Amino acid sequence: MLKADATIIVDKDITLKRFSHDVDKIKYETILVNRNHLLPWLPWVDDLYFPTQTYLFTEKQIKEFDSGHIFSYNIFFKNIFAGSIAIYNISERDHNCELGYWLDHSHTGKGIMTRTVKIATNYAMQKLNMHRVAIKVAPENNASVSVAERLGFEREALLRDGQYLVNRFYDAAIYVKIKDN
Repeated sequence: MLKADATIIVDKDITLKRFSHDVDKIKYETILVNRNHLLPWLPWVDDLYFPTQTYLFTEKQIKEFDSGHIFSYNIFFKNIFAGSIAIYNISERDHNCELGYWLDHSHTGKGIMTRTVKIATNYAMQKLNMHRVAIKVAPENNASVSVAERLGFEREALLRDGQYLVNRFYDAAIYVKIKDN
């Protein structure tokens, strides 16, 4: 079973902390404020209506973290909650995983997600012994595509109608980074 650190220091400004309930209230409020910013890319935003849903999701993620299946982290920028990132769809057997993330709109354009994804990718490859890290993103999500490309992820595939968001199908691009041997 894989084990991950509870805290990952990205740099002097950014810290990743495993999901915990002390962030549930601010996370719920941040998602509500960012609903229009996140909804075109993340299907779960459309299903979030009550603070208890955030609590239940956090509870599930804590269990998944403890069992080594999903490593979900809250992103803190200068000690302020700014978003989340997860290492998920982990296959120890095949040494691969995926990254998923979102960022509060007021924190975009500062390089926070680029730095965070870089460290999460390195962490997955070095600490968790992953050989392949993938990011699934809507091709129209220019910010996420830019993060992947900036960090040397290569577009591997386009899944036609690979995502169902807000009552319609969208394409999903798969960006991949392979560990240097």
